[in-house]
Amino acid sequence: MSSRATAAVDRALDKRQRQATADVERILVAAAAVMERTTPADPRVSDIVAEAGTSNKTFYRYFTGKDDLILAVMERGIGIVASYLDHQMSKESEPTAQIARWIRGVLAQVGDPQLANMSRAVTRQLSVTQNSGQADLRVTQPLRDLLYRPVSELGIDEPDRATDTVFTAALGMMRRQLSLDQPAVADDVDYFISFCLKGLGAE
Repeated sequence: MSSRATAAVDRALDKRQRQATADVERILVAAAAVMERTTPADPRVSDIVAEAGTSNKTFYRYFTGKDDLILAVMERGIGIVASYLDHQMSKESEPTAQIARWIRGVLAQVGDPQLANMSRAVTRQLSVTQNSGQADLRVTQPLRDLLYRPVSELGIDEPDRATDTVFTAALGMMRRQLSLDQPAVADDVDYFISFCLKGLGAE
């Protein structure tokens, strides 16, 4: 194939890639909006399609069904939170301070009304999807990976188990506060961080 022909194919593929990216992003944003409005009721694909201003054909071109979409919405949200946590942790040089930043960042999600509503809606929908436990572990893995870095730098025995313990406790506290519809008070957050660091032998 000539260089001009190759360039023409590349341009066509690039255009299709941009269109697919725009389609998926529009559907994800629409799904998040519909879930926030309808929770605790299940969102309907027809409502999501209408919100996105697209069609069923376009929806099923990218997603196998509603469960697949809900996981994609959660992965998108986790990616945003992970980027935020990574930025906050980069402000610290000591592992203990990075762990404290991670915990504060996770719990801070409850204090943002939009993030809290989205987390509550997606968590509720995730709980009714097939293999929800495995799905939850998979999509939240980026958050755990961020925590593992400073925990492993402490030089403690079994950093994997230690990371899992703090990770599970922090997400459990966040979800409890979501169910109460209120962020944890500062004193409780400070106590939780101190408790975790003592458990890690770092305080």
